[in-house]
Amino acid sequence: TGYRYAEMGFTTVIEPAVLPINAFLTQLELEQIPMIDKGCLGIVGNDNFLLDALNKKKGQSFIDDYVAWNINSSKCIGLKVINAGGTEFFKYSGESETFELDDVVPQYGVSSRQILKSLNIANENLKIPHPVHVHCNNLGMAGNINSILNTIDASEGRRMHLAHIQFYGYGNKGKNGFSSCAFELAEKVNKNKNISVDIGQVIFKPTMTISSDLWKQNQAKTYANPNKWVLSEIEDGGGGVVPYEYKEKNFVNALQWAIGLELFLLIKDPWRVFLTTDHPNGGPFTSYPYLIRLLMDFDFRNSQIEKINKTANKISSLKDIKRTYSFYELAIMTRAAPARILGLKDRGSLKIGSIADIAVYNPNKPIDKMFESAELVFKNGIEIVRGG
Repeated sequence: TGYRYAEMGFTTVIEPAVLPINAFLTQLELEQIPMIDKGCLGIVGNDNFLLDALNKKKGQSFIDDYVAWNINSSKCIGLKVINAGGTEFFKYSGESETFELDDVVPQYGVSSRQILKSLNIANENLKIPHPVHVHCNNLGMAGNINSILNTIDASEGRRMHLAHIQFYGYGNKGKNGFSSCAFELAEKVNKNKNISVDIGQVIFKPTMTISSDLWKQNQAKTYANPNKWVLSEIEDGGGGVVPYEYKEKNFVNALQWAIGLELFLLIKDPWRVFLTTDHPNGGPFTSYPYLIRLLMDFDFRNSQIEKINKTANKISSLKDIKRTYSFYELAIMTRAAPARILGLKDRGSLKIGSIADIAVYNPNKPIDKMFESAELVFKNGIEIVRGG
């Protein structure tokens, strides 16, 4: 992992979802990754202590103290919320098609909206640099666009980061009951300057979906390929590991691929949109060079569109979007903006006083080859990569 990131020119990587109960083991595992700096975001929002405090109306300062204790004891640098209340709802209520923002976790009498709001306020009160990193309700479901639009409204103007939003850009129009809502979602993000996002671009290859959204992974196990999966229900959370393969001739997969790219290209501010494949759920992080070329090379992108499922191609607006990313926008999206949003003032910039983490690329190579292997990478001023 360390070598692959370093050879591509990345020197700081964040693990975005750690159950505090597992944090000690996680930190030991991260310590084994060479070359790069690592950090994590701690998961709250389905933990019994928090839900009980909300149920008993213990007050915001109590929640603030609990969040601060959680962050400090897990040594995380920010908060992650995954389907707020949804996992706890699933554990007690079993099968359910949807879990909306105003649905209530029965045994606690607390809604998803209340959980999210209390954590947003705590994050703000505690002056944690990174906004709450939110995995919304109803991931991956046709017609789930309203879940994410309602979540943006529920932020009430507070800073919020929405994770892997490609998986929420779905309508249910058309004969297949699945359509792109990238325009509506991008427009909402563009208008709400308090919101930042990452995309979660899917890549056409076999991968492994790993998520603490136990409710979603229980649904996804039906599509496991190969047919092996594991779900775990543990204290304060749980999760699932389900293998999956995205195929370019599959209508749903092809449209997911197109929706991710539409969102990258329609969201205007590179300071508020981040390069992800939701590794490994949408595809491995080693696919970044290919993804960067799709964003920067208009002709290459069009050549790839022609390979996807014909129905998805026909209903997608991707081929009509002319925008390409510049090197400057790419530097913001992949370096400067992530450092800023995480409050890491010593990196993401070449200004005097920054850590000397520097990647040097050869612009004479094709874009994907260029970003696959940096010519030179320095970590803390020490050369760690040469010629890939």
